[in-house]
Amino acid sequence: MNPTMAALNLPESEGSPEEISEKRPKLLTRVKAVVFKNFLSISLVFFVALGILVPEPGVFFSELPTHYVCVVGIFLHSGIKLKTGEVKDAFKAFKAMIWGVICILLITPIIGGHLTGLLPYTVTKGHATTNGVEINGSSPSTGGHSEGSSVLGPVFFQIGMQIYFIVPCTISSGVILTAQAGGAVALSVLLTVFCNLAAVFTVPPLVAWIINFENVRLDLVTFLIKLLLTVLLPLLVGKGLRYIPHVKPCVKKYSNTLKVISIILLTMIPWLKVSQASAQKAFTGFSVGSVFAVIGWGLAMHLLFIIIVIFPCFLLKLEKSALKSVVIMASQKSLAVAVSIAGYLPFTQAEQGLLSLPMILIHLGILVADSVWASWWFARDAKKEKEEADPGNMALNGDKTTNQTTNDELDHLCSDANQQLNVSSV
Repeated sequence: MNPTMAALNLPESEGSPEEISEKRPKLLTRVKAVVFKNFLSISLVFFVALGILVPEPGVFFSELPTHYVCVVGIFLHSGIKLKTGEVKDAFKAFKAMIWGVICILLITPIIGGHLTGLLPYTVTKGHATTNGVEINGSSPSTGGHSEGSSVLGPVFFQIGMQIYFIVPCTISSGVILTAQAGGAVALSVLLTVFCNLAAVFTVPPLVAWIINFENVRLDLVTFLIKLLLTVLLPLLVGKGLRYIPHVKPCVKKYSNTLKVISIILLTMIPWLKVSQASAQKAFTGFSVGSVFAVIGWGLAMHLLFIIIVIFPCFLLKLEKSALKSVVIMASQKSLAVAVSIAGYLPFTQAEQGLLSLPMILIHLGILVADSVWASWWFARDAKKEKEEADPGNMALNGDKTTNQTTNDELDHLCSDANQQLNVSSV
């Protein structure tokens, strides 16, 4: 620091105007990167809050075929982003692939759906819903009453959580977290593609079997046709568009923009449902405690899925990267597919909003937990690999630390001895 400025207590300059102008873009770039990385979570929170506080726009758009446009757009984007080369490479890890498919399509849906169905929801009989649909022989009320509610919220929360656990793995966030954890990205892509295609045929019968829809007619054929037209067909069309000469470079150039559009389309689906539920005063039947209880249950099921999936991975002696891929993909669920299926069930818009809210809460909780866990997993393995790759250097560093500590102790002892001599001489 300049002595004159220090004497006058004047603050030092932060730099020349050019240096200050360079710092600002860097800060703006970092902020943009953080927002882009967490855009899904930010968008979900924003649209849910908007739907609850100001439901009118969502109610207006829900009267249009906005839901179908959003679903088609999401899976069209997934097809456009699908790379054939990555899928071919992943076929080499066939053991991991088979175990991952079994976990994603059968084990986690059955366990998650049935355990959630055992939760102690109390339903009051004799209260008609807005569309006269009865569930479990009773009628959960959504018209601003607390009938059919428990500490976990209205009974529709239970159905929403069951649907969430039945659906396949995530479409995008699972692949991103696999890369963040240092896993096999190509294997995650293959699991995503195969399981989301197969789920069109496996989810409808699982929903009809696991969720007890008494007095509710669930038309499996119509359900399957809707999924084929809005999920499978757009995915295949998007994949076909990649073979058009100028499409692939355009997709690569505007990759981030397309991802943002896809996330907005995804978050608009629960926004429509939540807005309808809020307009009909459906959210007055549960407390803040219900929100934390739902998130806690979702995280508990997520941890259970990880435990169930990971131990057979050790028995199969999967490579570490493949193990990470299977564990992450099999323990996560697709919010896009879940809210799409909720929209096809024979309930009112308000009831579909109640179905969607626990899905959003659980998905947000899992995203936050897994982002921290994936980063820790990568850092831990990277440190281990570094130690194994260069043990001599680590030992040398340890010797240097030991020698430095010994020298410091000797200096301290000598200093104490000199002080004692000086005292005795006085």
